[in-house]
Amino acid sequence: MQVERTPYRTGSTTEFPLINAVLDGLQDGRLFEDRGKVWYVLHKAGFSYLIRRDRLDLPAIFSFLLGAREIPAYFHLYDPPVQFVDYCAGQGEDVAIRLRKRIQLKFSARSLKLTDLPLPAGYGIHSIDEANFDQLSLFNLALAERFWRSGPDFLRNGFGFFISNEEGMPVSICYAACVARNTAEIDVATLPGYQKKGLAKAVVSAFTRHCLQHNIVANWDCFEDNQSSLGTAESVGFKQSGKYDFLSIFNKRKQQ
Repeated sequence: MQVERTPYRTGSTTEFPLINAVLDGLQDGRLFEDRGKVWYVLHKAGFSYLIRRDRLDLPAIFSFLLGAREIPAYFHLYDPPVQFVDYCAGQGEDVAIRLRKRIQLKFSARSLKLTDLPLPAGYGIHSIDEANFDQLSLFNLALAERFWRSGPDFLRNGFGFFISNEEGMPVSICYAACVARNTAEIDVATLPGYQKKGLAKAVVSAFTRHCLQHNIVANWDCFEDNQSSLGTAESVGFKQSGKYDFLSIFNKRKQQ
């Protein structure tokens, strides 16, 4: 991993690494500006954030989000202003919305709570590299495209680990969806049939150890009701750092 140390492109900052990655030009997305100042950020994966949060022109913002060609029919808004959520709720002819709570957790300790977790016989843990990258396609994560620009982009500016079974097949993975402003956004997946074996805990521990060694803050983000995800994070030593609303918007206009 060789993380690009790009100066902040704007004076804006958020609590969301994916949004910061777009602000800094580290990952693809769109910055929407008004009079030279960014007011809305859209990551190519469909996650977005309203930078401007005072004196909101709700009808104008709503009309823009539904009419702009660059915004997909289904997208998400981090921590939306309450008044904007209420406005959207009254526009049922044009949109379907879903509002949920998400929790952020960060690893701020100086050492891991769990070390050298035992793996089943024949299993191994590996750093993601050029030699094994293509094997990870079986997770169906679109690792090279969803967040990053390409496989080489991930290998140069991201990092991750996976666990293989006794046949050498990858079965559990933890990787950085982005690395922005010294924070790595965690994504974790374990194949069906290999869950509830402690593999996620082991691979997350390897990821977090790497973050500690390179002075990177590990950021975990999941839905409030995902007790399995929360349990894994807390067992490794992550602590809750915040809770926020997560608004999903389905634009009916673009499906007509």
